[in-house]
Amino acid sequence: MDNSKPAPADYEVTQAREIGGVHRAVGETVTLTPLQAKYYLPPYGTGLKAVAAMGAAKSKTDAEKPATKGDKAEG
Repeated sequence: MDNSKPAPADYEVTQAREIGGVHRAVGETVTLTPLQAKYYLPPYGTGLKAVAAMGAAKSKTDAEKPATKGDKAEG
């Protein structure tokens, strides 16, 4: 049996409410484990949506970015 803890993920608050003992505003990002977020996500409840896909799309390294005119060596 795997005893490792589930990895936390980022969620965007879609309904102002108390989450984890703190009042959260709409648009705020919170980091929760899947078990913590379970009752704020469909089909059990509302108030959060996962933003993991957006975070992965934003993280490009310099090697993945296209070269610009200033990056080319003159000579």
